[in-house]
Amino acid sequence: MSNTKSLIEQFYQEEQQRRASEATFTSLDLLISAADMAMLSTISRRFNRNKEQFARDALSNALIDMFSALEPGERKMIAKEADELANSIAAEIAEEQGLKKFDVTGTNWVNQDKTCVREERKMTKQSSKDGGQAEEEESTPVAETSMAELAKQAETVAVSAPQNNSIFADM
Repeated sequence: MSNTKSLIEQFYQEEQQRRASEATFTSLDLLISAADMAMLSTISRRFNRNKEQFARDALSNALIDMFSALEPGERKMIAKEADELANSIAAEIAEEQGLKKFDVTGTNWVNQDKTCVREERKMTKQSSKDGGQAEEEESTPVAETSMAELAKQAETVAVSAPQNNSIFADM
């Protein structure tokens, strides 16, 4: 097969993936401030991204951040409820599309909660380890602090990156 034919086949596959991906999305009408819209438009234009796709990705990441900030007990309940609702929405989409079943794609919120719990435990464990060293580190001048020690301190503060598998993200 020539390179040109394989390119066309690639286009067909991308088109099919885009259609399947779009079928999993639900619409949301909202009003935002002119300043927020200007920033959304400017950033999306800067990176040559579709405004709607950019807003979808931004909202998806914001939801993960907001979810992570919830109290652990409440987060667990909300995660379960959101996953159940996602399955319900998927069932409606499947019915509209004439399919027997439609698998939910995107963030599994119960798994996201488990990730949050692991990160919280890791941070607690790390901060308790660093608790005795905190006084010693405060007295060490910055110039004497090694790069390895700075990297270790940065890891303590770091928060895991949000998953890019939200129901709003591209397939």
